[in-house]
Amino acid sequence: MGQKRIKDILIASIPFILIYIIWIFVVRFNLMPKWFLPSPYKVFITFIDSIKDGTLAKIIGDTVYNLIPPFLISVIASIIFGVLIGTNTLLRKMFFPFIVSLYPIPSLAWLPFIIIIFGFTRQSVWILLFISSFLKMIYSMISGVRNVNSIWILVAKNLGLTKWQIIFKVIIPGALPEIITGIRIGFGAIWRSVIGTEMLVTGAGGLGKYIWTAQWTYSFDKVLVGILLIAIIGLSIESVVFKNIENLTLKKWGIIDR
Repeated sequence: MGQKRIKDILIASIPFILIYIIWIFVVRFNLMPKWFLPSPYKVFITFIDSIKDGTLAKIIGDTVYNLIPPFLISVIASIIFGVLIGTNTLLRKMFFPFIVSLYPIPSLAWLPFIIIIFGFTRQSVWILLFISSFLKMIYSMISGVRNVNSIWILVAKNLGLTKWQIIFKVIIPGALPEIITGIRIGFGAIWRSVIGTEMLVTGAGGLGKYIWTAQWTYSFDKVLVGILLIAIIGLSIESVVFKNIENLTLKKWGIIDR
């Protein structure tokens, strides 16, 4: 098992190694201006300096503060509405076409209206990010609820469980795999959106503002540091946080073996 894991990591590392080799080659033979594409060493030094002077801690903290509240609210809202719409035919007929019509609209398209109402504030960022993640998650929530085995629900009714007991003891556990998938999709959407939103609403700070400001001063070493941080943080949360949450939750509900 250990050798397979190491082998998988080595295989997954090949694209990154190739990009690094190409990067070194381009810099070494001056195929691009150094101000536009700094060397890996320059980027590494900028990264270390940013840690030492507290810059990275501040911008990551700002991004986390911009992201966490709307994400948690959208998770709760999408589960509640997903259960309601998934279990109620009238609500599904009423709201599902509306959700379908909003789904393909990029979240940033709403930003001009949000800014007019709330200004260039963190509240504007939160509202936009809520829209971004909620619309991505609600599909999986509704689908998960709709796909729960109808026999389980029938058995629960025959056992005398109330409607709320059926929801919490049958429907939500049965829909759990798709709920977790929806949360992961929602985080991916909100993680991408928060960077773009921070670039436009710079008063909220964060990684987006860091990259946006760096490009105007031609500090492309900082731009690359920001891009690498986005990739590293996103990958870490996906592979460590969500993976463990998924395993622990599914084991708790007996969906997968311990």
